[in-house]
Amino acid sequence: MMSLPEHIEIILEKHLKGLESSSEMKVLEEWRAENPAHELLYKQLLKLWQESGVVLDTPVYDANKAWNKLDLALKQGKPARNYRLLLAACFIGVIFIAGWMLFGQKDMTTLQASNIANRQLTLPDGSSVILRKGAAISFPKAFKEREVTLSGEAYFDVRPDKERPFRIRTTRAILEVLGTSFTINTNSQYDRLVVTTGRVAFTETATKQRQVILPNQAAVLNEKGIDVTPVKDSNYLSWRTGVLTFDNTPIDQVAAELSDYYHLVIKTDSGLLTSNITAKFEKQPIEQVLEEIKLLSNLSYRKQHDTILLFKP
Repeated sequence: MMSLPEHIEIILEKHLKGLESSSEMKVLEEWRAENPAHELLYKQLLKLWQESGVVLDTPVYDANKAWNKLDLALKQGKPARNYRLLLAACFIGVIFIAGWMLFGQKDMTTLQASNIANRQLTLPDGSSVILRKGAAISFPKAFKEREVTLSGEAYFDVRPDKERPFRIRTTRAILEVLGTSFTINTNSQYDRLVVTTGRVAFTETATKQRQVILPNQAAVLNEKGIDVTPVKDSNYLSWRTGVLTFDNTPIDQVAAELSDYYHLVIKTDSGLLTSNITAKFEKQPIEQVLEEIKLLSNLSYRKQHDTILLFKP
């Protein structure tokens, strides 16, 4: 597990106790967004903290007693440095004990796709994974329980094993499968699951809300819960195939899917809402795609700061 910068460790300690300020929360969110590995580490620490309740009820470590001791130290006006050291010791103690109890002596492997190319890998059980650019995955080398933690987007083709369900953890949910293929995208706003074959049990961690997602169904989990709909987006695997297909597709939807594929901000002028596009693009630079759209639909485009705007000339 990578080390935490000191200022992030301090903010994270406050965050886990619910004492962080809005400015500190912003710093933490920016640090998480800098690198998928940061987000993955945050999720691992959050998971350990949430699941350490049973551990902390043992005589090894009394969480309430420790926090009361910290509050008493503040009231007695003890030096802030001592308070910080004690807080850090409690925090490290929770992580160490919970980590030891949850994972034993298993060595964890963390793999990340670069920001310029997808990464294909085979897990120890034979399941295959394709990580989208920038995504990261973590799993125990022994892999006896077939459980991984994901940050970013990935395509899974899970090897069937009726005795050992395959589990994927995100910040919000747990996905459980026996043998199937699907894609999952987890980010700061939502988790989105699209099932290609088989079935996936999609469970929200906080509320335990559970939905079984079938082939050609998409499920989105956000602050409102889990919403299941038929798959209407034919390009949900375009990041893996390099192919974008539009069949009389509204221009605003085209712009949204191009934005996701090319990691750009592409918007349409409000007067284009009735324009539709029929075209197929295969691993083409965005400049070529925009030129083809321009010829096909009598539209034009221009760049404004970091945004590409489609409009009628």
